[in-house]
Amino acid sequence: MSGCGKEKIETSAPKHQAPQVKVRKLEMKPQRFWVEYSSYAEAYEAVTVISRVEGQILEQAFKAGDTVRKGDLLFRIDPSDYLAAYNRAQAQLEKDKAALALARADLLRYTPLVQERLAPRQKMEQLQAAEKQMQATIKADEVLVADAKLKLSYCDVKAPIDGKIGRELIKPGNLVTPGTKLASIVDSKYLQADIFPSTRDTASIQKYKSRPYPEVELFLRDDPTIRLHGAVEYISSVADKRTGTVPMRVRVPNPKELILPGSFVTVRLIINDHIPAVTIAPDWVFQDQEGEFVYIVDANDTLRKAHFRSPFTNAQMVVLPSTFAGKLALVQPAGSLVAGMKVQPQVVGKRAEAEGGR
Repeated sequence: MSGCGKEKIETSAPKHQAPQVKVRKLEMKPQRFWVEYSSYAEAYEAVTVISRVEGQILEQAFKAGDTVRKGDLLFRIDPSDYLAAYNRAQAQLEKDKAALALARADLLRYTPLVQERLAPRQKMEQLQAAEKQMQATIKADEVLVADAKLKLSYCDVKAPIDGKIGRELIKPGNLVTPGTKLASIVDSKYLQADIFPSTRDTASIQKYKSRPYPEVELFLRDDPTIRLHGAVEYISSVADKRTGTVPMRVRVPNPKELILPGSFVTVRLIINDHIPAVTIAPDWVFQDQEGEFVYIVDANDTLRKAHFRSPFTNAQMVVLPSTFAGKLALVQPAGSLVAGMKVQPQVVGKRAEAEGGR
């Protein structure tokens, strides 16, 4: 007889299911290659206005902050001494010109007399020497006149460039000497910035650049919406052996003067806009003792490590070898995932990949 007719129920534990993971199919597509560097903006042209003669400042012809044009009067220095020197030099020149005219007249009178042997040749030679001496004296006088005129012109201190002038450093009424700083003018219609790529970055720039001097975008660190566009102006032919960097200089138009000289900026150097490449976001590149790798899901839905050496990276992408095209790469934090584990891949797009890294 069976015991009370009770039915025996057997239960079994559920089988372990492979975790679901987000993956993206890697593709060879045209990419925009760029790198970014921190710097500060400088005016492309900036000069310090100095006095070139000694004297008292009689007049200031601008207000601090004015926009001035090249050749505009800025200061007037007392010209009295220099005007007197110019007049003296000019008078001496006129006197010596009169003496030269007399010497030529004497020579003109004596020449036929000597030819007819009515006067000694020695007298004619003396007159010829006197004429040449006066010619030399006049040349020296002309140099003195030009020098006096130049110094007189320096009494009117004029703007050497277009730009915005700062505050005056010396007030009218003060005495200045040659070299005294009077004011500064800054032309911020164009800006420049120095950047220092590493030798590795420079090699990538030279390898992939689409033009001899790549384009750049310059923007404020705290407001990337204000952007200026220009180009690299200078690339050093020698690396700095102390820092392992290559000095470069960029130049950008700043017609509305939205960015002021001295501002901290970011310089984005556009290497190329259309390079076919396989890329992945830096968040999904991992590191172990063998170097950088990405997790790849193979045809058997198994997670594998794929080590690589990137030819180019920036803040938004890592370039992978072309052999990675078509593979499924993990685009989420690895967490407890390990190589060799079975997974359930869910293919996502670029947007989902980016959101997964936030």
